[in-house]
Amino acid sequence: MQVHQFYPSLSYDDAISNQIVNIQDILLQLGYRSEIFCEQQPFLAKRQAKQFIKYVPYSSPDNILLLHFSRAYSSQIMTNLKKIPDRKILIYHNITPHTYFAGVNEIVFESTQMGRKQLKELATITEAGWGDSQFNCHELMENGWTNIAVLPIIFNSKQYVIRPESKILRQYKDKTNILFVGRIAPNKKFEDIILTFYYFKQIHPTANLILVGSSKGMEKYLAYLQTLVQQLKLSDIMFTGHVSGAELVAYYQSADVYLSMSEHEGFGVPLLESMQFNVPIIAYHNTAIPETLDGSGILFKTKNHVAIAELMAMVIEDKHLQNKITAHQQQRLPYFFPDNIEVKLQKYLLKAN
Repeated sequence: MQVHQFYPSLSYDDAISNQIVNIQDILLQLGYRSEIFCEQQPFLAKRQAKQFIKYVPYSSPDNILLLHFSRAYSSQIMTNLKKIPDRKILIYHNITPHTYFAGVNEIVFESTQMGRKQLKELATITEAGWGDSQFNCHELMENGWTNIAVLPIIFNSKQYVIRPESKILRQYKDKTNILFVGRIAPNKKFEDIILTFYYFKQIHPTANLILVGSSKGMEKYLAYLQTLVQQLKLSDIMFTGHVSGAELVAYYQSADVYLSMSEHEGFGVPLLESMQFNVPIIAYHNTAIPETLDGSGILFKTKNHVAIAELMAMVIEDKHLQNKITAHQQQRLPYFFPDNIEVKLQKYLLKAN
């Protein structure tokens, strides 16, 4: 039996692309022949991917084709998936509700709306659905899946063993730094982070807020955020845009607190990255975030910006509390290591065989 994977497009430093590579590593170790296919021109570091139009020679009723899904497939892909005889399993990474993108990006608005409609259709041509969180599995169940399992994100700590960008380390050394990592998108609620930072600056006037993530396609939302920063007369806020691996590691090594105000997360890879770098996590309690943290970090259910700012100050100033938080985070992180996820994946494949 061959086990291949499909995702519309692949890129460097993308959480889903990393997951696909990590799954392929496990499949190869388990003895399966495994290739990665995509719709657009393959673009993946240190890994050979193939275009899906070349899948026919690989196609077989004995194959399993893992379909990674986080956005709408093209009509051509949907047609081809219905034609090929391979047994198909959906890996669902969640789709942000389309309402967040109204007035921000109409293409993304329509794509996310279409993606959620396709969930129901994909249930009719796949034999199982795996979500990378129980939250995602619940959505699969609501859209017609009955054979459901959780396959968490694989966290490969080795990919973070790189030399951090020294310029960033020097820039933020001996300063108080608040960090958030994520695409500049309305569901991430950057405005709540900025408002909380406004009150935090009254406690720590020299503090920095570092917002790491690409704004591609979300320029209207970024402009709104920049206007908010100007209206609040805030300084020391950095919108970094897309960063390299060395830069990302440097930002984590410089951070004192990781603050998430996001209202929709199917999993939350930066939470695991914060665990890796011993950055205390303070996050809004919603969607998959409580599940990913599983009792580690600090969760809040009400967005009281003043109270959250005071909580951040408490964590930063109380080293005993800080160490207690990071110790619990370190206990949680190994659950996502490749060896543990390999056991789950092998079990699911044996069940499917």
